Amino acid sequence: MFAGEKTEPATEKRREEARQRGNIAKSQDLDSVIVLLAGFLALRSFGPTAVAMIGEYFHYVLSAALTTELTSGNTLILLSQMLVVMARCLAPIFATVILAAVIANVLQVGFLLTFEPLMPDLERINPIAGLQNLFSWKAIAELVKSIFKILVVAYIPYATLRDEMPTFIRLIQLEPLAGMIVLVRILFTMAVKIILVLLVVAVADYWFQWWRHEEDLKMSKEDIKEEYKQREGDPKVKAKIRERQRKLATTRMMAEVPKATVVVTNPIHIAVALQYVQGDSGAPRVIAMGTDLIAEKIKEVARQHGVPIIENKPLAQALHRMVDVGDEIPRELFEAVATILAQVYRMKQEAA
Repeated sequence: MFAGEKTEPATEKRREEARQRGNIAKSQDLDSVIVLLAGFLALRSFGPTAVAMIGEYFHYVLSAALTTELTSGNTLILLSQMLVVMARCLAPIFATVILAAVIANVLQVGFLLTFEPLMPDLERINPIAGLQNLFSWKAIAELVKSIFKILVVAYIPYATLRDEMPTFIRLIQLEPLAGMIVLVRILFTMAVKIILVLLVVAVADYWFQWWRHEEDLKMSKEDIKEEYKQREGDPKVKAKIRERQRKLATTRMMAEVPKATVVVTNPIHIAVALQYVQGDSGAPRVIAMGTDLIAEKIKEVARQHGVPIIENKPLAQALHRMVDVGDEIPRELFEAVATILAQVYRMKQEAA
């Protein structure tokens, strides 16, 4: 009844496929806040130096205007100098912001290069799907988050200005430079509060995006079974292949039984066919072995071709436990096997 419900965590294969499609857990708010924080800190760090450089430049320009005749050539020189000064002032800030943007993305999604999100998709322009997304719980969550951010960004300046109102009244008593320093301090306090609150909201949004991503990736038990079939093959098909392989191996093994020198039995459950060629420097070799029905088949083939069958329970069990088909017998079984072979040769001599 609940087989189609997506209750199982996503497999690694499904996660990797989603990642290649660009379907990842990512918060745009976290990227924006990190970039905003980096830009603010860069402005805080490099701002005084930039202001000093700009002040020196304008002092130089005003001095040149009083002492030098301004021509088109001089104007171009001053303009080029101004561009150099602005580049030197803004370069550290821009570099910090770009580095922060890269770090924010790498921290969230790692290194990922995919062009699938850029490929045309008719589902994205489907008006029915668009209406469904417009009134989905995801859209509602985004709306609530946006309203909360607007309220926070609106309340913090209001509260700061309300608390600093006595300071604003006293600004008219201060010199311009001192008043400017006070205003910068108030703006700095306001910006820090806004960024910290937005950072908390962004972290919560990242957790929400991660949770929603995990929910979207969840699979049903049937999905997991289907993926296993695609990766490992259908278990029923694999079982049939293994059964066919066993039958072929048994058929080849039975074809070797007539070449055996002797068949050692348990006597009922195990049958081991040994082959030994007199004068051969190698040890006796197991050419067929099996239990129960296969053991009965080995004995049947052996009888049909006149291969001696000798009961030796300990030896049969040891061979079955220690040796595979095609292997030579181990050294510790030489004596027992030699006894069996000697018995076979005596039987052949008596029969002759």
